[in-house]
Amino acid sequence: MNATAAQTKSLEWLNRLRANPKIPLIVAGSAAVAVMVALILWAKAPDYRTLFSNLSDQDGGAIVSQLTQMNIPYRFSEASGAIEVPADKVHELRLRLAQQGLPKGGAVGFELLDQEKFGISQFSEQVNYQRALEGELSRTIETIGPVKGARVHLAMPKPSLFVREQKSPSASVTVNLLPGRALDEGQISAIVHLVSSA
Repeated sequence: MNATAAQTKSLEWLNRLRANPKIPLIVAGSAAVAVMVALILWAKAPDYRTLFSNLSDQDGGAIVSQLTQMNIPYRFSEASGAIEVPADKVHELRLRLAQQGLPKGGAVGFELLDQEKFGISQFSEQVNYQRALEGELSRTIETIGPVKGARVHLAMPKPSLFVREQKSPSASVTVNLLPGRALDEGQISAIVHLVSSA
C-alpha cells in the first residue's frame, strides 16, 4: 500500500510538471546559471606557487610580515610547510624580499637534536650534533653588530686510541658583513675564542 501511495504521488507530481512547462524550464535555467557562476569563480581563483620552503621560524615570520605589509595574499602548504603566493607574483616577490635580505637562511641549531628518532645510528647522531653546533655558532656570530651572516664549518676528527695519532679539530668561519661595516680587533678575537672554545 505504501508503494502504491508513493507511485501515486510521483505520478501526480509529473502530471503537474507536464501541465505547467515553465517549471522545468526555470529549474534548468537556474542550474545553468549556478554552473556558470561556479566556473567563473573557479577561473578567477589565483593559482598559487611556492615562494619559499624549508624556512626557519624566524625567516618565515619575517617573510609573512613583509607579505602582509605589501598586501600580498599568501597561504601555507600543509604538506610541505611552504609559503605560497599567486603564481604571477613569485619572481617579483623573490627579488623584492632578496633586496631586504630575506630569507636569511637561518642555520639549524640544537633544535635539530630534538627531532632525533629512537634507534638512530651513532654516525648520524654525531653528524647531527656537528650540524647543530655549527648552526649555534653561526647564530651567535650573527648577533655581533656588523655581521649580516655567518657560516661555520667544523672539522672534528675521529677519536683515536693512540695519543700520537690524535688530530686537533679545526674550524673555518665565513663572515658576511653589512655594507660599509668592519669588524674590530676585539670582535675578531671574540669570534676566534668562541669557535675555539666550542
